[in-house]
Amino acid sequence: MTLRTLPGIPQIKPGDDLGQLIVDAAAHDGLQLTDGDVVIVAQKIVSKAEGRVVPLDTVTPSERARHLAERTDREPRLVQLYLDESQAVLEIIGRHVVTLDNRGIVDTAGGVDSGNAGVFAEGWACLLPVDPDASARRIRERIATVLDVTVAVIVSDSLGSPYREGSHGAAIGIAGITAVEKARPGAVDLYGNPVWGDVNRVDELAGAATALMGQAHESRPVIIIRGAPYTPTEDAHLSDLLVEVPVPDVEADVADAV
Repeated sequence: MTLRTLPGIPQIKPGDDLGQLIVDAAAHDGLQLTDGDVVIVAQKIVSKAEGRVVPLDTVTPSERARHLAERTDREPRLVQLYLDESQAVLEIIGRHVVTLDNRGIVDTAGGVDSGNAGVFAEGWACLLPVDPDASARRIRERIATVLDVTVAVIVSDSLGSPYREGSHGAAIGIAGITAVEKARPGAVDLYGNPVWGDVNRVDELAGAATALMGQAHESRPVIIIRGAPYTPTEDAHLSDLLVEVPVPDVEADVADAV
């Protein structure tokens, strides 16, 4: 399996056709995309193309947001976006605001991020795509239309974990790839015992790609993986990977304030 950065992706603007930009960048780099390749696309450029970047001066924090911001030492307008982008605040651990976001992903801060959204001093925040699976499908379909190849697409993001410091690359949207690989019938371990464990293939690939992308000024938002073991599908849904988390009757920050 090989991973390759794709240079030549420009600064993204709302309305940009990411699938076409990836095709053009591959051609300029002398790379021929082929059937079975996996295209990992950073969430940040997907969000920018879809206009999911918000100037903070358009956000008015509620009293709830102000209270939570004071408790976690965060910008109140950012915290308001955390609340807007989440179904529920599940837990507060130090400065970590653990959320069940609007896409059903357990993450921190509702997936809201200020990194690479714009000049921080001017106040910008980037939100996750509304439907990351649909975003991945559009990119995949564009590549198929232009090049007549069948690839898989993973939209990746650097997610925070409530129980580990730092962030890690994970899939938030998929197309053309089965999220969870089932154990092969008859598979055994080194001692001949049956193997039952399923494999979260899309997060494995997203994590590997994130190591090449970087998370600062590297400008490597697209990674091409060739030779990856995965099961193609035309019916890919990230929800197949997610454990359903119930929305609490009383959210964590509200319960603590009572």
